[in-house]
Amino acid sequence: MRLLCALMILLATGQVVAADSWPRLYAVTGVAADDALNIRSEPRASADKIGALAPDARDVEIVRRDESGNWGRVNIMEHGGWVAMRYLAAQSPGFDAEYSGPLHCYGTEPFWSLSADPDGAAEFRFFDAEPAALRAGGRQPAMGYSDRLRFALGDSGQAIIRRAECSDGMSNNAFALEIDLILDDDRFLTGCCSIAAR
Repeated sequence: MRLLCALMILLATGQVVAADSWPRLYAVTGVAADDALNIRSEPRASADKIGALAPDARDVEIVRRDESGNWGRVNIMEHGGWVAMRYLAAQSPGFDAEYSGPLHCYGTEPFWSLSADPDGAAEFRFFDAEPAALRAGGRQPAMGYSDRLRFALGDSGQAIIRRAECSDGMSNNAFALEIDLILDDDRFLTGCCSIAAR
């Protein structure tokens, strides 16, 4: 009974925070115009500074929080780092099965990339080849799941994207989305995706 009463009080006061869906885009806020938001090597203020975000930076992709919830994991160049969440404001809901924004996906061995825009345009390329323009079909949520979606790619290809910790295997970057990709020629590839602008 006490637990139920405590939960009702928290709901009434708005102190229950819904779980974030990763990845999610944020804007830097509360940083002076002549300052920057430091990116740290570890989720603590005393850790080495490995980069910085401008005081007006937008579309900062956070792929997860640390255990305290005070620090968010970001990618900077080929490294991952941590920023203080108190200086970030959410720009949009996190990724879910209804996500309609841009996707940028990558894989290795062989190296490839896929970009898919909300308007249905997509571009696929192998590292040593010219990019191929493709049509991406409408996005379809998985029945009964809020963490994945699929879309047709080209004439008979398919892309399935889901929330999962993912590594590109080549850098210290961390991703919160994983992709399985089947191309028209029946090649099956897997990799990681980002919702950040490229």
